[in-house]
Amino acid sequence: MMKKVLVILFVLFASTHVVYAKSAELLELKGFKEVIKNVHYLAKVKITNVEILREEDESEKHVYFAEVLATYKGKTHKKLSYEMVVEQGEDVVFNSAPVYVALCLDEKGTYYWPGTGSEFKPSLVIDTWLTENKSNVEKISTDADWCE
Repeated sequence: MMKKVLVILFVLFASTHVVYAKSAELLELKGFKEVIKNVHYLAKVKITNVEILREEDESEKHVYFAEVLATYKGKTHKKLSYEMVVEQGEDVVFNSAPVYVALCLDEKGTYYWPGTGSEFKPSLVIDTWLTENKSNVEKISTDADWCE
């Protein structure tokens, strides 16, 4: 009898975990789709270097350099640089693992990071969605609200 109870509890726990994991994946995909509508450029990149420049107003500009692995929205590049303005002393955290970046493009042609929620780690749900929708991503109209 105790064995049956333990099996039932295990199955219940395992199925609850799957539901929560699926829910988190769907939320991640929803956020990813929202980003695409609000920026000019989307690519999978491998960051190769970061330069830190001090600004006059006590902020810093981090300039990221990356190898572009795939472009989904915007002009295709082999290499890319983009800027991020941060508080002075903010840590630079990056490694060579590929990430998806969603970027804005200013009137001078400089790419810049619009803010939190603009970088995504590859995941099964995002990778699958991009594979199935690659030709449609470029066509998604851009409000570019995050770029103003």
